[in-house]
Amino acid sequence: MLNKKMNVFDYLNYLFMTLLCLTMIYPFLHTFSLSFSDPIEASKGGFMFWPRGFQLDTYKGLLKDTLFWRSYLNIAAVTAIGVVGCLFLTSCASYVLSLPHYPFRRFFTMFIVFTMFFSGGIIPSYLLTKDLHLMNTWIPLWVPGLVAAFNIILLINFFKQIPSEVREAAVIDGASDFAIFTRIVLPLSKPVLATVALFLAVMFWNDWFTPYLYLNDTDKYTLPLILKKYVVNSEIDGLSGFVKATNSQVLPSQVRSTVILVGILPTLLIYPFIQKYFVKGVTLGSLKG
Repeated sequence: MLNKKMNVFDYLNYLFMTLLCLTMIYPFLHTFSLSFSDPIEASKGGFMFWPRGFQLDTYKGLLKDTLFWRSYLNIAAVTAIGVVGCLFLTSCASYVLSLPHYPFRRFFTMFIVFTMFFSGGIIPSYLLTKDLHLMNTWIPLWVPGLVAAFNIILLINFFKQIPSEVREAAVIDGASDFAIFTRIVLPLSKPVLATVALFLAVMFWNDWFTPYLYLNDTDKYTLPLILKKYVVNSEIDGLSGFVKATNSQVLPSQVRSTVILVGILPTLLIYPFIQKYFVKGVTLGSLKG
């Protein structure tokens, strides 16, 4: 009787998870199908699991949109520099705070945790950035995210799990703290570093509010700002003549679908290579040392 009830539960669980997956996958399939569909067929609406007809006019028009691709390069640069800088500063701070002989490490750790619950707020941050004459630059896009308390705690817990005998053997061989950190600790920390890098890349790539506050020059616009104009504000005709560059009367919904797909393409390409580190990094880094 118990096995029979468990089997029923399993079937219901599988059914529920299948429906849940479909609700997450369908919006992506609809967006994909709409971007490639013929405008006349797309205007009929309804559910779309596969393109109706076929056209590449939206993608041809997007290739000619210099503003979109400039913003694409801008967000790629912001993300790359932000991820590298944050990984460097966060890993250095986490390694020092993970050492048991480091004085005041508990105080600094609690000070960092305190910032997870309390912050200065948007208005003080904006006024400070303005007083420092950093408006319309990329510096405000990087600095606030270079040191994240959650990432530091994650790395500290991971570094604590590295056997102390490894460090002691390196010290006996004459290795300095910097050599131990760069040649031993970092190579052993690839899973958690890849996990943190993924968190940071998604954060920098999808951040539109920070550029919205501090950027006024369209040449410095990042991709999320352009996507907001396309998708939310529907400002299609004013952006580099996107619709004029196409040979057919594509629908605004098709343009929005195209820019959304191209915008999330890097995440879709990079995630499969980091996935093998993701679960391991989160699990090991979340354990108490």
